[in-house]
Amino acid sequence: MKKKQYESIVTPKGIAIYPHLIQPDTKYNALGDYKVSLSVNEDESAPLIGKIDAEIEKLKLEAPKNKKLKLNEPPYTAELDDEGQETGRIIFKFKRKAKVTLPDGKTLEFSPKLFDAEGTLAEGVESIWGGSELCVSADLIPYSMPTGSGVSLRLKAVQIIKLVEGSGGSAGQFGFESTDGYVAPKVEEVQEEVVAYADEEEDF
Repeated sequence: MKKKQYESIVTPKGIAIYPHLIQPDTKYNALGDYKVSLSVNEDESAPLIGKIDAEIEKLKLEAPKNKKLKLNEPPYTAELDDEGQETGRIIFKFKRKAKVTLPDGKTLEFSPKLFDAEGTLAEGVESIWGGSELCVSADLIPYSMPTGSGVSLRLKAVQIIKLVEGSGGSAGQFGFESTDGYVAPKVEEVQEEVVAYADEEEDF
């Protein structure tokens, strides 16, 4: 049987929100889901929104005339700030199952391909945190289910334009500014103290 072809898209650069691209998220699916939400400038989002909406229109045309089509929310939404005001950006939601069990009992596994800004496969990336700048490759997947019909964005690959890796975060991220007061010792100084203490212990 011929494999069904889906339209493939690549997003403009956007900011990652809650990415699960190295390890799948197992909170709602024990087999795991790879996923990321991407915040993109509204002006640059228009072509992708147009493609998604076109697929939704096809579902409407293909629906039985004697049955009302229930549509789920599209895989994009306007980004809102803390006051509930639109920021001028659009959030797109991408997801793909990490494992799929086939009817014959076999299990297929998937993980998204990661590429650097030059298009080279990035195999040594250990973490991708929110705030990273990414482009995402995905398939537009129309679906019809008893719970509703719609279009999903099935994650395929990610290009990392700017990488933010795991850390404790910066003071600026939490709204703090530099001021007079307590200054923490530098990491090198702490390590030197530990080594000196270890040397003293060896004397006993």
